[in-house]
Amino acid sequence: MNLLNKIFNIVFPGKCLLCNDSTGLNTENICSKCMDKIAFIKGSTCARCGIPFEVSYSLEDNLDYLCQRCRIFSPSFDMALSACRYDGVIKEIISAYKYQNKPYLGNDIISIMLRVVERGLVELSPELIIAVPLHVKRLRERGYDQAYILAEGIGRYLNIPVSCGNLTRIRYTVPQVNLSRDERIKNVKGAFSVKDTHELKGKRVFLIDDVFTTGATIEECVKIIRDAGAEKIYVVTVARA
Repeated sequence: MNLLNKIFNIVFPGKCLLCNDSTGLNTENICSKCMDKIAFIKGSTCARCGIPFEVSYSLEDNLDYLCQRCRIFSPSFDMALSACRYDGVIKEIISAYKYQNKPYLGNDIISIMLRVVERGLVELSPELIIAVPLHVKRLRERGYDQAYILAEGIGRYLNIPVSCGNLTRIRYTVPQVNLSRDERIKNVKGAFSVKDTHELKGKRVFLIDDVFTTGATIEECVKIIRDAGAEKIYVVTVARA
C-alpha cells in the first residue's frame, strides 16, 4: 500500500494548502518550504506555562525559571508545552483546519507538534489524554472536534488511552477570539463538567487543545479535571499566542 501511495504521489503530486506547490513524495498537505516558515518554539521558555522568553542568553542553567505571570498567578496546571508561536504559517494552517472543513489537516498538525514536543511528551509519562471539548451545538456546526482529532493522534503515537466524552462542555459559549481576558474568563466559567471521576483519579493527564491564548478555557478545564482527582495535568497545544 505504501508503494502504491508513492507511485500515486509521483503521478499526481499533492498541492500545498498554503502556496499550491507540490508537497513532494508524501501525503502531507503542507510542503517542506512552508513547514520551514513555521515559528517553532526553541530555546528558553517558562518552566510552567511554556511561553518563550525574548532573551539573548540561555536559561538552561535554571530550568525552573518562571515568567512574571506564573510567579504572580500560579497556573492550575503542572506544565504547558506548545510547538510553535501562533502567527504566520501556523495561524493559516489552524484557521483552515478549524473553520474551512479540513479535518484531514489534523495529521499535518500532529506532525508539527511532534517535531518540537515529542521528547517532552514521552518524558512526562502521561496515563490518559483528554481533549478540550466542543459544545454539542458547535460540534454539529463544524462536523468534527479538532482538538479530539489531535488527542487521538498523540494517543496513538504514545500508545496511551484517550478519554472520550468524559470532560464535556455543558454550556454553550460564544467564540473567545474577540473577547478580552476578563471576558474570556467569565465566558467559560462553569462551562465544563466531568461525568466519571474514577477515570481521572490519581492519573497523570495530558490536556490537548489547538491554541493557548490567554489560557482562560484551559484553566477552567484544568480546575474541573483537578477537582475530579487527577494527580498531574500537563497542557499540550499546537501553538502559543
